[in-house]
Amino acid sequence: MRLKEIAMKIFKRNESISILLCIIMIVFLGTTVSRYFFNSFNLDSLIVTIAPEGIVALGMMLLFITGVFDLSVGSVMCLGGLVAAMALTAGVPTFPSILLGLSSGALVGVVNGLLIEKARVNPLITTLGTMYIVRSITELIIVGQGQTGYSNLPESFMKVGQGKFLGIYYMFWIFIVLIILFSITLTYRGWGRRLYFIGGNESAAIAMGIKKQKIRIVLYIIVGVLAALAGILINARTGVATRYLGQNSHMNVIIACIIGGGSLLGGKGNMIGALFGTAFLALLSNAFNLYDVNQRIQSFTLGIVLIAVVSVDGYLEIRKRRQLGKE
Repeated sequence: MRLKEIAMKIFKRNESISILLCIIMIVFLGTTVSRYFFNSFNLDSLIVTIAPEGIVALGMMLLFITGVFDLSVGSVMCLGGLVAAMALTAGVPTFPSILLGLSSGALVGVVNGLLIEKARVNPLITTLGTMYIVRSITELIIVGQGQTGYSNLPESFMKVGQGKFLGIYYMFWIFIVLIILFSITLTYRGWGRRLYFIGGNESAAIAMGIKKQKIRIVLYIIVGVLAALAGILINARTGVATRYLGQNSHMNVIIACIIGGGSLLGGKGNMIGALFGTAFLALLSNAFNLYDVNQRIQSFTLGIVLIAVVSVDGYLEIRKRRQLGKE
């Protein structure tokens, strides 16, 4: 079999590019700066970078599969963490405080879902609007009290972000469990397969009796809860809730999903792709830090990688359609 045919066969899987990029980055860093890359502190840093945004990327990938997205996730991360911190500061026990933080994310998800699916407002306009509204709310809550953040968080809460099992942070175990659950749902459950029908051909999915509106509203709620969970885990890790949490996270998550094989056009994507897309961005950021790369060069490099991945994906999609006689 020719090399080109082998490559094409490998890249037919959505997540293949992100897996290959991760392998390249690990080999590169492992051979050039192994002393620093394999340092336990650096590996810990990678884990706590991958897990929170990876959790959000799982939800974003579900939306991608159905052909929509959510720009408000970064602001919801901040809101969820802030609501939990406020409750903890007021004396509410840890578990109920976490539930309150998750509920705030679910509420934003309900608003996004209803506006997009019931009021038929464009997803870009809706989630861009809620992004600014939620961010403004968090700013008012903190600045209005003259605080830079809530820092007097109880030990029981901080253990959620700082605790480990088998040497790995709880937050990463949560990430892995969510990957497994969502992967099983997408692969073996009818509800999960309906997501691909909606993203692949929305009109046909509706004609088949699939309740597209209900499914997308549920997905927006899931994304809101996952974003709030990520914010809570980050605050539990750092021990402080600030208004800066989640800034630009929405773009990181969207880029991770695209690199991981998702498409804004819908119909494709999976949880493994979300995992490796997020891991690649974390490895790339880690490489920049280890080599002390200028911020402008970092942004330029990320843009080049994104364009390259999207171009390869577009080429493969066009080739596939030509083989099927659609072009």
